Amino acid sequence: MRTDYALIFLTMAGSLGICAWAARRSPKSISKSVEMLLIKMIPPVIGNLIIVLSSSERAAVTGYYIYFIGMDFVMYGLLRFTIDYCNISWMDRRSRVAILSVLGIDVAQLLCNVFSGHAFRVEAIAVEGANYYRLVPLLGQSFHRVVDYVIFFAVLVVFFVRAVRSPRFNSERYSVILITMIITGLTQTFFIFSRTPIDRSMIGYGIFGLLVFYFSLYYRPLLLLDRMLSTIASEMPEALFFFDANDACIWANKPGLALTGIGGERFEQANEALNRLFGELELKNEDWSAIRAVSDGETDKSYVLVKHSVTDAKGRKAGSFISVRDNTAEQRTLQREMFNATHDSLTQVYNRAGYDLLFSGIDYATTYLLLIDADHFKAVNDTYGHEVGDRILRKIADTLKRHFRSEDYVCRIGGDEFVVFMLHTELTQRKLIEDKIRQINADLLRTDDGLPAITISAGAAHGVEVSGPDDWFDRADKALYTTKRGGRRGVTLFEGEAAAL
Repeated sequence: MRTDYALIFLTMAGSLGICAWAARRSPKSISKSVEMLLIKMIPPVIGNLIIVLSSSERAAVTGYYIYFIGMDFVMYGLLRFTIDYCNISWMDRRSRVAILSVLGIDVAQLLCNVFSGHAFRVEAIAVEGANYYRLVPLLGQSFHRVVDYVIFFAVLVVFFVRAVRSPRFNSERYSVILITMIITGLTQTFFIFSRTPIDRSMIGYGIFGLLVFYFSLYYRPLLLLDRMLSTIASEMPEALFFFDANDACIWANKPGLALTGIGGERFEQANEALNRLFGELELKNEDWSAIRAVSDGETDKSYVLVKHSVTDAKGRKAGSFISVRDNTAEQRTLQREMFNATHDSLTQVYNRAGYDLLFSGIDYATTYLLLIDADHFKAVNDTYGHEVGDRILRKIADTLKRHFRSEDYVCRIGGDEFVVFMLHTELTQRKLIEDKIRQINADLLRTDDGLPAITISAGAAHGVEVSGPDDWFDRADKALYTTKRGGRRGVTLFEGEAAAL
């Protein structure tokens, strides 16, 4: 049995050394503290190994010295690990020096036992037909145990406080170390006070060191990750829906439940609800994104849907999730910014930028371009002032919009100059254009709104056989010039040489 325990201690010392080497290579910030703790655990394990194998009193006493002094180093290493792992900021340099001093005093008094014999002695007992030298603790050994147990208990309290006071999803990283330490402490205490024939108390500490190495550097707290991810997902404003490998919904956060109207966490109903809201979703396809508009008859809303696939370590589909974000406000802001960029702030009709943009979507062959000018506007502006002038420009714009169709485009391209695109018209519609301009002038001559009378002149050119926007505009401008030269207050159609209608 002594040989068996010797092999266990030898294996444990080697394992601690290998783990210390691995900790040195780890990039984690806690790795240095873990490495030092593991290295400090090797001497007491070696001391325990010597005690178990010794058949002479001198060798056994040497083993006990290595064991006890090594435990003081272990306590300091454990304290340093606790400070780093638990992010303790309140322990200043003076406190650390005080603890290190107490441990130094304990090491010194243990070494003095060589001369004074006050700390411990050994007694020979027969184990497996050979002498085994069992510890007989004295006053100095009691002091040593008090020092080590106080530090060990203080570390337990720190981990307990951290485990209790930390948020639920963060307490696991402290709880696993706390539970391991409690088991180690109980095991150590049992072997010390039971006075079993063979001292194997360092087995508990060796296992504790290996567990600290694993939990600190390699263990992924799945419960912690699960709680953190579910908490983050639950608090996100976007609606989230998670699907298994068969594309069945297995979880949705609160915004997702509210969006789909699913109650009682009946996640299996999410697929049907999403398809009802946004149309058939292509869950089997790879990652995609889409913008979907939804109307309830009173309000229109816009949503951004993004689907992400999740694969396992072998690249196989493990599931997927869809995020749904309400971007109605963004769309409205975008539409408002687009409107402001392409519309005149005074008249609310298209501005020059909008005019340029419209050319890209117009079928020239079925469109008339009307270039319109207010007659003698400068004189009106000078006589009545700019405020009245602005009101007249708004009146002209409103009158144009009222007499032309909603599918036609009205633009103010500068000052008192307007352009109208009459869509889906033919060359033969001269009479229609003439009647519209006559009606518009009749409305502009009315003064019951308190504004002075004004008229407009227009030039019209059809888009058939024009070479481009500049050519088209130039034709309408020539027709407008003909109208003005002929006395204003009318419209001219461009036909090679502009001819009055």
